[in-house]
This record gives sequence, structure tokens and C-alpha cells, in this order.
Amino acid sequence: MPGKDCYELILNHNCDLRCSFCSQADFDPAARFAAADAVRRIYTAKKLGYTRLGFSGGEALLRADLPRLAAAARKVGFKAVRLQTNGTRLASRALCESLAAAGLTVCKFTFLGTDARVHDALTGVKGSFKKSLAGLHNMLALKLAVGVNLLVTRRNYRALPGALKFFMDRGVADFVLIYPIYVGAMRENWRAAGVPLPKAAPYLVKALALAEAAGLSDGVKALNVPPCLLPGFESKAVDLYKFNTVVASPDGRTWDIDKNVAGAKRHGPPCARCRLRRRCRGVDHNYLELFDWAGVRAAGKATRRLAPKPLAGYLNAMEKCFMEVLNLENNISTARLLELARRLPLCHDCRDGAGALSTGAALEKKALVKKEFKGGRYLWRKL
Repeated sequence: MPGKDCYELILNHNCDLRCSFCSQADFDPAARFAAADAVRRIYTAKKLGYTRLGFSGGEALLRADLPRLAAAARKVGFKAVRLQTNGTRLASRALCESLAAAGLTVCKFTFLGTDARVHDALTGVKGSFKKSLAGLHNMLALKLAVGVNLLVTRRNYRALPGALKFFMDRGVADFVLIYPIYVGAMRENWRAAGVPLPKAAPYLVKALALAEAAGLSDGVKALNVPPCLLPGFESKAVDLYKFNTVVASPDGRTWDIDKNVAGAKRHGPPCARCRLRRRCRGVDHNYLELFDWAGVRAAGKATRRLAPKPLAGYLNAMEKCFMEVLNLENNISTARLLELARRLPLCHDCRDGAGALSTGAALEKKALVKKEFKGGRYLWRKL
């Protein structure tokens, strides 16, 4: 199990939405983990050395025992416990509070942009955008680490940069721009919902440039998009990284995401001339069966981009955590800051003083904190 750090449980396949892009539309909606089996797998994952645990579905929030499962994950020693959700049920503040109290640390929402009509049409349920947005606000208010997956379709790809800014303005600093896989319902609806990668890519690049200008580049990536289509932002292609995640499904299957992804990708004519060929796995075969290689070009020689004009007013996850600690206790040493940060779910990157010092230096440049050297140690003060 070397290199595997995340274990994800698909708790159930049923869902309260009817998304026209769902990759699990062909799965048995009655399949679900029994609570005792889920708990056993949580304990086993920890014994095997996994460091993070994820819950997903279907829609995992359809399970009334989700808070108890989150509590079990924290009890066994997982410090990062993540929920992937459509978020509609999190419009209930009471449910959000119960999950936070149980030990959930990370909540990832899926949105189809910011146009409620488009979002509701793609999810098949009227009012779903309003409820999911309320859930997002609830989790942000509870100081959890909140992320947003923005799924790209024919209906919303041009609005992607604006959607990214919409959620950035609400305090989100972690994003995955997801180009869908053409399986399940997305395969059935590909003519109405699909957009060719080369057509969507320029808007992905604009969104990535916006994130860079806001200082949030480290928290934004593109999934299922070959790096050749992200000129200047090739490193933001998730497929260049290892997921290091194993997924367990209630239908009895368990799979390694990296092996699955690699097995589904294909190289083609443009790849032979691409400078990224050795690192890039290619393009998903399901996409190629529908769109072929039209518009896909080999990545040329790397060019240096000019740094964008900074966009002020945004904080990344570590900066948010740093400021939240100073809201709790001001004028404190780096050691004390790290001690308090470990009690917050906002981020899990404060493993040593080096990260805190670099984050503090960035916040000093933004005139949000001041560092003073007294008594042989640095003290941090919120301005």
C-alpha cells in the first residue's frame, strides 16, 4: 500500500438529485454499506496507514448515521475527514453543526456555476442551487475547510471564470475545475451537455489565471484536462499528479484511482510531438470515442509568462487558518500559533514552523499581520 494516503468510502449509490452528467447513473441505487461494515473499513484503513478518509455517494447525506461515521473516523485517529456532497441537505444548519461536532473537517461541494436556472436544470431538481449555496455558507461559518468542484458542461463553460470569482468572493480557496468523464448519464446526454475539450479549455485557462492573480493558484486545479490544453498552466492539470487514493464501493468493488485513470487514458497522434508525453497519460478513451482528437495540439516549448497584476482581498487556506488563529489569540509565538492551528479544520498544512513563517510573511506583505522579535522568539500580531 505504499504511496496511498486517502481511503474513500462510497457509502451509498442513491441520490436526491437527478444530474444529467452523473457518472454513477448505471450503478445500483439500492447498494449501500451497512453501518458496521463501514466502521470496520474505517478502522482497517487506519491500520493500513491511510492518513485521510473520505465519504461520498451517491449522496452520503442521505444516511442518518453519517455524523456517527465521521465520529468513528476521528476516534480511530484520522485528522482529515472529508465529505463530497451536492450540499442540498446542508441547508440545515443543525445538520451542519452535528457533522462539525462529530469531527468532519473538509466539505467539498459540486456546483454547475452560479446561474441557478442552469444549475437546477442540470441537477434535475428545482431549488437545488439555493439549498447548496446555503449549505456552503453554513460550512464556511463553522470554519470547516470548504472546497468547490465546478463541473464543466456545454451550458456553463463560458461562465467558468465568473463562477470561480463568485465562490472566491465568498471565502472559498480550494477548487477543482472538473471536465466530466463520458460514462453513465453523461454518456447518454453528451450531445446536449458535452463540450469539446479544446472549446472549453480557454475558459479553464482564464479561470486559472484569475486564481493566480488572487494568490490562490496552489488551491485550484483542472481535472480530466490534458496539460497541452492549458498553455502556461500545464502544472495545474491534476492528471500530472498521483491521486494516492483507494475507493471502496458498496457493490463490493475496490479500486486504485491512479490505476483506473491510467487504464482509461490513450495517447494519440499529437502526443508523439508533445514535450509532456512522458508525464501525461493522454486523453480518456470515452471522450475520444465521441470527439476524437479534433483540436488537441501537442504542447510546444515552455514559455515564461509575465506575473499577473495582483488581485487583492483573497486568502489561501493557510492564510485563512493563520488569521483565524489570531482571531482566537493575538500576539502569540509561532509555537503557540501552530498549537492552536492544529485544533482548527481550516487546513492541515501547519506541520512545522517553516510553513507558518512563510504564511506569516505573505500576510505581512498584505499588511494584515505584524511580526516582532522579542525574548528570543517571534510574536505574531493581527493588525
